[in-house]
Amino acid sequence: MAFIPLKPIPIKDRNSMIFIGMGRIDVRDGAFVVIDEVNGERTHIPVGSVVCLMLEPGTRVSHAAVKLAAQTGTLLI
Repeated sequence: MAFIPLKPIPIKDRNSMIFIGMGRIDVRDGAFVVIDEVNGERTHIPVGSVVCLMLEPGTRVSHAAVKLAAQTGTLLI
């Protein structure tokens, strides 16, 4: 199986930003998943269609999530 590089969506076609607070960001099935550790809720984020993720205090990010953000051209602030 050959690796096919990701082709980022142009910035003009993306949503501007999403704020994420008090959760853990991980990668599941090639997409971001925000896991709320208090309630146990999982929220999928289409990382390739967002320009910027604003991470509020209390947010933890896995290495896999940072790698996926870099591959898709999504800023983590």
